[in-house]
Amino acid sequence: MNKILKLTLVLFLICAIVAGILGAVDLITRDRISAYQTAKSNAARTAVMPVNVPEGQPLYTDLDLKELGTPTTINSNGQKIKILSVSEANDGSGWVVETEFSGAQGTIVMMVGVNRSLRCTGISITQHSETSGLGANAASTAEVGVNFRAQFKGVDEHVQLKKAGGEIDALSGATITSRSVTNATSAAIQFVEALQSAN
Repeated sequence: MNKILKLTLVLFLICAIVAGILGAVDLITRDRISAYQTAKSNAARTAVMPVNVPEGQPLYTDLDLKELGTPTTINSNGQKIKILSVSEANDGSGWVVETEFSGAQGTIVMMVGVNRSLRCTGISITQHSETSGLGANAASTAEVGVNFRAQFKGVDEHVQLKKAGGEIDALSGATITSRSVTNATSAAIQFVEALQSAN
């Protein structure tokens, strides 16, 4: 019985010490992690919506989707696009809309910049599980990916693939991914249009 009690006490002390260490590490690193996440998020946002504010000022203001009262699921050409977040550029130039949607192989998360004229200022794919060499090219830093994403600058909510009579060249062998990215861009612009109409 004494052995069990001793073992229980030792395990309890180990757990208490480990919990204390983890708590201290969290306390020490929390601000750094938060700053890193903000910097990473701002980098993705500025890739699609450059902002010009005085140094030291926040670049974007995150808007509360619940308070906006605007639908956060948009049907774009028969595809459901979910709006994850929206940030307003603090220089008044527009918004960055974070979207989530299905690609050919799984979920894609993409940032879309939308200016006050309801035109896309750029797109940036931040998460995906698309096939390497095909759908993954949409997010690639190689020329094929850069050229694909560049086509979206200046498009409006009526953006379509060329196969559907629009202006966007689909990625070779990745029509589903290309169509999904196009639909999500359209949905983001529609969301901002609804946001502007509500204000």
